[in-house]
Amino acid sequence: MLKKTLIVMTLLVAFGTAQAAEPQSYGPYIGGGIGTSLFDDGDAFAGFIRDDSDTTSMLFAGYKVFKYLAIEGRYSDFGTFAIDGAPFEVTALSAHLVGTVPFGDSGWELYGQLGVGTLEFDAGFGIEDDQSAAAGGIGLRYSPSRNFSIGIQADAMVWEDDLLGPSYDLGIIGTSVTARLIF
Repeated sequence: MLKKTLIVMTLLVAFGTAQAAEPQSYGPYIGGGIGTSLFDDGDAFAGFIRDDSDTTSMLFAGYKVFKYLAIEGRYSDFGTFAIDGAPFEVTALSAHLVGTVPFGDSGWELYGQLGVGTLEFDAGFGIEDDQSAAAGGIGLRYSPSRNFSIGIQADAMVWEDDLLGPSYDLGIIGTSVTARLIF
């Protein structure tokens, strides 16, 4: 995935800067992304995790309330992981504040996000668990037009779990290539 991401970013730099545009300043937007995810168990299941990475996908919608600030809601499917051969799926609903820092009129911008969400763990057969989590991330985005942008971002959702007795800090990290359409 890292190799594909580097190829996409190289193509953006090589072909995109000639037609760059400053993103639209205000309004609603929608988008999505796909990439990889990694489950960090904080040693809660030391020696038992067999599959701690998978493909992640997300859908998001938001509103740019100011030129450099947006409010965003997101649905993320982090994929399926396994503990000692028992698979479980992880999905999340979250809300974020997204701040951007443009690089002049180049069409490039750096962005960061902070938020909160609810993770749902589904092991099948009616075995489910929900956890509240904090979210944060950073990304780099390029806008070839005022209404469309593509980018790469890294996100993390972290929570504390004491279901097994002692308290453990757990997390899921996702890296995605994204596309966004501003209305």
